[in-house]
Amino acid sequence: MSIQQACKDSVAEWPPGAYRGEGGYETLVAVEASQVAGFLLFRGVADEMEILNLAVSPRRRRAGIGSALLVAALAGAAGRGARSVFLEVRESNSVATAFYERLGFAQCGRRPRYYSSPEEDGVVLSRPVGTDGGRKSEGSE
Repeated sequence: MSIQQACKDSVAEWPPGAYRGEGGYETLVAVEASQVAGFLLFRGVADEMEILNLAVSPRRRRAGIGSALLVAALAGAAGRGARSVFLEVRESNSVATAFYERLGFAQCGRRPRYYSSPEEDGVVLSRPVGTDGGRKSEGSE
């Protein structure tokens, strides 16, 4: 089973081309023991970066993989001149929200009925690039 399928309740589906870098999308991949352990899909526009998907294999969670992927994406964003990073999470996904808050993200908006199956609001989180963002811990996802 793919990581995207295993995480279908919290990860949006994007077309396969997005994961191959088509259309301005970029993917970071974490590999352990010759297997994909997690991935982060993002895109940059002007001085912003948008995180579209961050998923870690259920068997490999709480080992710092998600944190490492996010830190690498933030470093890459800083290197490209991005000033801020945005993402959405399902309103009910308190685990993801807490994870992002530990890495310096804060709520900056809401997208009513953004998600489907089930329909749910998306909470928009953001953080500046090039700061530690008030990071409190690692390896907690």
